[in-house]
Amino acid sequence: MSRLKSWLQDRWPLPVYRPDPRQPHHQADGYRNLFPFRQPSLADVLRWEWQRSRMPAVKHRLERIPRQAPELAALNANRDRPSLTWVAHATSFIQLCGKNILIDPIWSQRASPFQWAGPERQLPPPMALQELPAIDLVLITHNHYDHLDFNTVRRLARQPAGCPQFAAPLGVGATLRRAGVPASRIQELDWWQCCRLGGVEAELTPAHHWSKRWMMGDENRALWGGFAVRGDGLQFWYPGDTGYQDQLFQLIGERIGAVDLALLPIGAYEPRWFLRPQHVNPEEAVRILLDTGGRAAWAVHWGSFILTDEPLDRPQDDLAAALAQWNISPEVFQLPAMGETRWF
Repeated sequence: MSRLKSWLQDRWPLPVYRPDPRQPHHQADGYRNLFPFRQPSLADVLRWEWQRSRMPAVKHRLERIPRQAPELAALNANRDRPSLTWVAHATSFIQLCGKNILIDPIWSQRASPFQWAGPERQLPPPMALQELPAIDLVLITHNHYDHLDFNTVRRLARQPAGCPQFAAPLGVGATLRRAGVPASRIQELDWWQCCRLGGVEAELTPAHHWSKRWMMGDENRALWGGFAVRGDGLQFWYPGDTGYQDQLFQLIGERIGAVDLALLPIGAYEPRWFLRPQHVNPEEAVRILLDTGGRAAWAVHWGSFILTDEPLDRPQDDLAAALAQWNISPEVFQLPAMGETRWF
């Protein structure tokens, strides 16, 4: 029993919640969003599961999901040229100011507390974690399992070059420490706060979402968000998991300024009655680009895990339709392949 308790505590440590009464998004019982938000309830989850049980089988045409061999030799040799690589799902690899940065790294086979149950990866990552150069900085947007992968964090904490620096929202540090990341290597951030490493600056931006990792007792007691990453005269931005809220994204655009490349989520959005408050669909991702005034975007957060009801290959079709609806060129909002690198 003690071994089971220790295993559970490793993966689900309860965050220590210390609200700051000066901050309006800090409430007595947990964090809240800047704008009205409908929290998913147990009744919602049960209704969704009942509806899913009555749906016909969904066909996922995995051969339609673009993949390419990563430029591993160039990435490992690179010391001074900015680059951004979409790995898969929400995981991206960034090189800025000579630093190697990972956002929401997940290399596990399942986005789950267990590796024998839960959403299973449908396509393998385009590279192994150890094939990338040593990581200097890891950015975690929130504590859901497809963004904070305990096993991958533990591997990064033990990389031969030494544990990287981690930046994460308030309350997420408890899980990172349990995974073996020293407290001295963790910086927990509130919205609009920054961490710095060399010439790289990462600012935590608000998102329209929620947090939960434990079965009970930790709902919204760890913060969530996205990251604006700056260096070498460039700014990249990933909003994290988020529902659409036009005032929020207009505010972010005003606060962080010009974004050279936004990594915008386009997957995990059906059924809309359940997921609209917490996950954008492709059309809403296009609206985020317009609201923030971003110069260009890459589509991410799709193609790996069956988390929701839409076919895994459908987001690319819905994105194409949304771009046509808003008269935006596919060259502005691109659909990268897993493993693809954009050089700057």
